[in-house]
Amino acid sequence: MEHFDSNDAVSIKESQALLNEISMEPNLTFIHSNYGFLPSIITKLESQGVSLTDSVATVMFTKNKLDEVVGDVGMKVKTKFNQVLEKNDGFAIILKILKILNGESSSMDSLPEDLTGNDLTFYKYAPVTSTDVERSFSRYKTILADNRRSFDIENIKKTLVVQCNNLSGEKKIILKLFLY
Repeated sequence: MEHFDSNDAVSIKESQALLNEISMEPNLTFIHSNYGFLPSIITKLESQGVSLTDSVATVMFTKNKLDEVVGDVGMKVKTKFNQVLEKNDGFAIILKILKILNGESSSMDSLPEDLTGNDLTFYKYAPVTSTDVERSFSRYKTILADNRRSFDIENIKKTLVVQCNNLSGEKKIILKLFLY
């Protein structure tokens, strides 16, 4: 096995010091045993075509799992997660919309005024993460780069069509409405 020389870089020296700490293995064990489920949860929330009911259930499952972790670290993680959910006005609105979609509420009170009953039906498969938006920003950043200032509108349309050929059917329809 190849070894890194701690004299080559400060980062190597600091990494080796951390890996040699006696608390490293117990700390990694704690993380894995209490938070090892998170990667699969994140992947599930990033998936497309998942119902709002399932997505919210996944978030609530995560909240419950985090509530089970004891100790100082567990309390800090649980508190942070709860603070993020409480501050997220959009998630609170999604929860209200979900109650209407599931027949648990018949009141549109405290929803944005511009939302109609017809609008709410489009939330049945609404994502609870911004993954698609972030991916589209990454995908389109080259189109809007400084070296692309001479793009005319027709070439932008063609580029968007090429970039979006992998999209699902409903996203292609939305893109076509936008382009034409």
